[in-house]
Amino acid sequence: MVLSPPRSAIDIVALAQHVRAAVGDRAVVSVLHDLVVIDVPREGLVDVARLVRDDPATRCDLYSVNAGVDTGTGEMRSVTFVGGTTTHAFVMLRTSCSVEDPHVPTLSGVWEGANWCERETYDMFGIEFDDHPDLRRIFLEESFPGHPLRKSFLPPRSDARGG
Repeated sequence: MVLSPPRSAIDIVALAQHVRAAVGDRAVVSVLHDLVVIDVPREGLVDVARLVRDDPATRCDLYSVNAGVDTGTGEMRSVTFVGGTTTHAFVMLRTSCSVEDPHVPTLSGVWEGANWCERETYDMFGIEFDDHPDLRRIFLEESFPGHPLRKSFLPPRSDARGG
């Protein structure tokens, strides 16, 4: 059995070219399997997200998930997946920040569904979503030291671990 990448229901290359023309030099657009990937600096994230939501070619009305990434090099990424329920366009928005300045703008004003997903990324990675309406931990207690999915995280010592 040979596994192959998923086949898009739309012309993904043409869609990427359309998005590339729409965002201009504000972002870098590429294709990964059935996704249009947009690498955008944090200063332009909200504008590009609105474009992806409102452009008739993409019409990404469904916020799926946000994932944090700690590269281990001092760079962290916020990766957001959105889709168009009528256009069948799937888009990945990626933006970076540093461990020293872990700030990216919230997308909760663009998609309400971003609220809890961004809280999870904040809790686990410590990425702060500027202007988020309720940025606080969602899984761990507020007093928990650190962010457990960062590569630099060291668990607190406890008797349960024998330490």
